[in-house]
Amino acid sequence: MNNYAVYLVIFLSVDLSILLGHVAGSKVLQIRGIPVAKNSLYSADRDFQCLDGSLLIPFAQVNDDYCDCADGSDEPGTPACTNGSFYCENSGHKPRYIPSTWVNDGVCDCCDASDEYSSGMECPNNCNDLGREARLEQQKAEELIREGNKIRVEMIAKGKQLKTDYQSRLIKLRADYEEAELMKKEKELLKSQAEERENAALEKYKPAEPEQPAAEDGEEEEELQEYDAEDYFKVLDSDNSGTISVAELQTRVTFDKDRDGVITEEEAMFFLNNKKEIGVQEFVESAWSTIKPFLMLEQGVFKSADQKEGYEEDDHDPEEQTEQDKEEDDGTEEEAGDAQEKPEEPPVQYDEETQVLIDEATQARENFQAAEKSVSELLTEIRKLEEKLDRDYGVDQEFAPLDGECFEYEDLEYVYTLCLFSKATQRSKSGGSDIILGHWYDWSGSESEKYSKMKYDRGLTCWNGPARSTMVSLVCGKENKLISVTEPSRCEYAMEFSTPTLCNPGMVATDTHDEL
Repeated sequence: MNNYAVYLVIFLSVDLSILLGHVAGSKVLQIRGIPVAKNSLYSADRDFQCLDGSLLIPFAQVNDDYCDCADGSDEPGTPACTNGSFYCENSGHKPRYIPSTWVNDGVCDCCDASDEYSSGMECPNNCNDLGREARLEQQKAEELIREGNKIRVEMIAKGKQLKTDYQSRLIKLRADYEEAELMKKEKELLKSQAEERENAALEKYKPAEPEQPAAEDGEEEEELQEYDAEDYFKVLDSDNSGTISVAELQTRVTFDKDRDGVITEEEAMFFLNNKKEIGVQEFVESAWSTIKPFLMLEQGVFKSADQKEGYEEDDHDPEEQTEQDKEEDDGTEEEAGDAQEKPEEPPVQYDEETQVLIDEATQARENFQAAEKSVSELLTEIRKLEEKLDRDYGVDQEFAPLDGECFEYEDLEYVYTLCLFSKATQRSKSGGSDIILGHWYDWSGSESEKYSKMKYDRGLTCWNGPARSTMVSLVCGKENKLISVTEPSRCEYAMEFSTPTLCNPGMVATDTHDEL
């Protein structure tokens, strides 16, 4: 009778893959393919409830090599269920789960060989060796984290100090901005007054114009001014975009204020209300009053009566006009302009009092421009600081010291540059300009590891493809270094960047990689 009981136990251990264990002197059934912690879910004293609650089956059907439960939970120790999982205990190394379909497939997946118990495959139990190697690697990783964390702590202190400095600097800049705005308004008033005196003095140098019927309330004159402004706006708007840009003004010598032969961006912006571009309404309402005096001077509209008379006199006698001259006169105005060079107009000579007023107005305009430029520069710096203060530099500001820092990586063909929180670029070693691989967008790590990935997008568009983008993976390292660059998909780049900021002992992810 006792022998029969022994055979019965052996039968159950083979057919049901149930192993007998001894805990505190009592017998405990150990089901193949599950950890000990789940033993209570697999009790031989009662029917088995599928773990998803979908079905109740006799316990004898557990690990019988037939899949009964939709979730595969009745066959943890056999390959019967395609969606099941087999637990490798791997004593001496790291336990792991493998797909049930890998059980008895002739491939050694568990380092303790428990997955190939009836395939005939002789798998070595090398868990102790692998565990020893893994522990050595873990020790090295922990040492790296300890050393890197020392630098990380320094970066945190520096980042927090930067934030404090930014806040103090911003307070000062805002005060300077308010003062600069007041100065700008003062200079604008002085400019307006000087220009009024200048315009009044220049009235006597204007050529006589046909008398215009006076407008009853001045509206007609205002409309004429608007028409002039709108017409000149169309002349300047060379690309018909509906706006006038710095680039469009830089093509016209009229706007070369200092007459050095180069129209700088600052000079052009002076005429555009210190902006990169303006529309027609702003041009008519404000910019035209700044541009018009320069335009009139450049065109030689202002000149004395004596100069005008002297210029109009000509040694050529109209009575001696040749037949060829008459033929040319009969042609179109455009043809006449092409056939003859316009005589160079003599420089305008003003009386001493008028010249003083012109010089005062010019100086007033320059003073206003300088004040306006100062306001613009302060506003730009304020916005940059506000962006830095709003930017996410990590929980403890540890990434703040890296803002604007650039790092290079070279392969056989290219030099890659990563400027943190700015952009990523690629440059061919054979020459050529930089190709933008993406501009800083945001952090892109998982919820638990938010600061492990940086996304750069809106790069240069590929030929017949998308805009280039780059994903930067950050790893713990004792120095800030760009360590690899690949292009896993067309126009999508992957960079790996080592940095002490990722050496955080409190946020070390458990390594689940098994080297089997």
